[in-house]
Amino acid sequence: MVTKKEVKKSVGEMIRKIILGIAIIVLVGTSAYLINAYVIEPFKHHQNGDDTTVTDEDNTGTTKLDGSNDTIQAKYSALLKINPDFVGKLYIEAIEEAGFNVVQAEDNDKYLNLGFKGETTRYGTLFVDYRNNIKEFNTNTIIYGHNMRDGSQLGSLSIYSDIENYKAYPTIEFNTIYRNYTWKVFAAFISNGDKSQDNGYEFPYLTTNFPSEAKFLEFIDEVKSRSYYINEAVDIKPGDKILTLSTCDTVFEDARFVVMARLVRDGESAEVDTSKAKINENQRFPQAWYDAKDDRNPFKNADKYTID
Repeated sequence: MVTKKEVKKSVGEMIRKIILGIAIIVLVGTSAYLINAYVIEPFKHHQNGDDTTVTDEDNTGTTKLDGSNDTIQAKYSALLKINPDFVGKLYIEAIEEAGFNVVQAEDNDKYLNLGFKGETTRYGTLFVDYRNNIKEFNTNTIIYGHNMRDGSQLGSLSIYSDIENYKAYPTIEFNTIYRNYTWKVFAAFISNGDKSQDNGYEFPYLTTNFPSEAKFLEFIDEVKSRSYYINEAVDIKPGDKILTLSTCDTVFEDARFVVMARLVRDGESAEVDTSKAKINENQRFPQAWYDAKDDRNPFKNADKYTID
């Protein structure tokens, strides 16, 4: 005859085994996720880029774009065959000498979690805003990319918040399938992705065209007011073309880190006089930046801990 004590012991043992089993399943699942997220997927991402590297020596001259009369750079033909959404290469020597493949789709969602070769990946692919005209640049051409923890994609773009890094790498290249272009960096700043993070205001840095020259210059003035530094040697005039690089930032929720550069004008030297670059002592940030800064300040609520 089974006693109550034995029944309780048996039930207790069963519960312990169930809990242990659940814990093992959770541990295995978590470990698998972490290994995939931080080992396998990063490895696959970097491997996938190995055979998509293109240099100017690979193929010179021009060729016709398939199904079009447009003339493109022949060196990009192979990448277009891999992905017909390919529109150019972005070279930011400060963070990635090999360059990034850049695509453009009919919306800004397709490549958030889609690799250049069509594989599903958290790394996504750098992409141009769907509103932009890649052949005849809008006033502001925007490229988006993820801020990855391992520093890949645009994960290291924030080094441009340091004026010394800017001085070391004051230009970037965004070469389209049509032509090669050099751009002079003139601003790096933090912006917000939601109006609630800046007292009901969201800086429209993603504007592609402007209704007037005056509005464009107002926009540039606000960009400079938000930048970590200002370099008068890189002037901006009506008619200039701007390149904007946008990625997420962790300084506060939905924060954005933005770098802006101006296209080198026809006949202008690509050299940048960085000796004129100065730290912006009155830099403007979204309200959420100030709030986050206060939250990290151990003396914010010092009066609560005052000893009488």
